[in-house]
Amino acid sequence: MWAESIYVCPEKRRCGIASALFEKAEELARSYGEETVYNYVHPNNDKMIGFLASKGYNVLNLIEIRKPYNGEKLHTKMQVGGNSFDY
Repeated sequence: MWAESIYVCPEKRRCGIASALFEKAEELARSYGEETVYNYVHPNNDKMIGFLASKGYNVLNLIEIRKPYNGEKLHTKMQVGGNSFDY
């Protein structure tokens, strides 16, 4: 089962809404006999990554690789297995 997206209005964040929604997604997955919920999260989405980590989730294997656009400046390095990428 996939959680495609989750969004809470900024003024309602840090009130337990995302946790309640995600717990419901996990409950729904269990009702279908699934053990986990898969999530696609952009690597820049630090808050969602932290949220999922706090729920016990780990990185599975999804990355996107592309050449930089002309003039694009990449300022960060990302390690994926034994490979280092500009990010």
